[in-house]
Amino acid sequence: MPGSASSQVDLGQNFLIDKASLDAEIGYAQVAATDTVLEIGAGTGNLTGRLAARAGQVVAIEYDGQFRPRLEELARTHGNIELIWGDAVAVRLPQFGKVVANLPYRVALPVIMRLLEQRFERAVLIVQKDMAQKICASPGETGYGRVSVTVQRLARAELLQEVPASAFSPPPKVDSAMLRLTPVSDPFPVGSAEAFRHLLDNLFLRRDEKLADALPGLGDVTALLPGRLRGRQVSRLAPEEFGEVSRFLDSHKVRLSAVRNPAKRTAQASRTRRSRAR
Repeated sequence: MPGSASSQVDLGQNFLIDKASLDAEIGYAQVAATDTVLEIGAGTGNLTGRLAARAGQVVAIEYDGQFRPRLEELARTHGNIELIWGDAVAVRLPQFGKVVANLPYRVALPVIMRLLEQRFERAVLIVQKDMAQKICASPGETGYGRVSVTVQRLARAELLQEVPASAFSPPPKVDSAMLRLTPVSDPFPVGSAEAFRHLLDNLFLRRDEKLADALPGLGDVTALLPGRLRGRQVSRLAPEEFGEVSRFLDSHKVRLSAVRNPAKRTAQASRTRRSRAR
């Protein structure tokens, strides 16, 4: 349910009504009678009821109390639906094996990052198309950046299919896409989660520069970077190579400072201007 919140006017609810898309989500997740499935943003229950017919247990999280009568009716009808009322970014998550959800656009990335802190088999999610493309982008592709590297360190990401605006009621102003995330069992090591985040923020401010040029002010340490990486363009480094850089900096006690949001916005605006000028 992209944009799920307290009202359509305030936060823009768009309910997935296309039966083929609803069934495709469940199919891609390979939902079976032995599964406990987590759904985030249950809304009108279009997906919830379908999941309950296939899964052993459905745990549905919903923020908006206006859907309580409908969802409670579904829970009584099916008998295998547990409802959790609250913000999916903050509520205590139960144990689950799979996730099938149409994520609210406004919290999609925080929810995804929270999910990837848990242990589960796979997640099939509908998010804004632009977000899905960023998550699944490969080195050198349009959209490849901090989000791509951060998610791909923790999960294998696959863009499954596009979901047009016409599949929702009311139709959102943007298209959506369905993606599958399969957690990896052994994420590549980094100096620390915070240091890795700072590294990605700093490097992707200079995504078109060579690695050695994108890490100014480090003195002799820059010259010690692995030779095969020094001359590589930042946006063409693979996720595991960012991990290698992170471990290298950590071994040399290099601590990069945090990048503030205004700097990120300025860099993004500059890239947009250059792209339009081409």
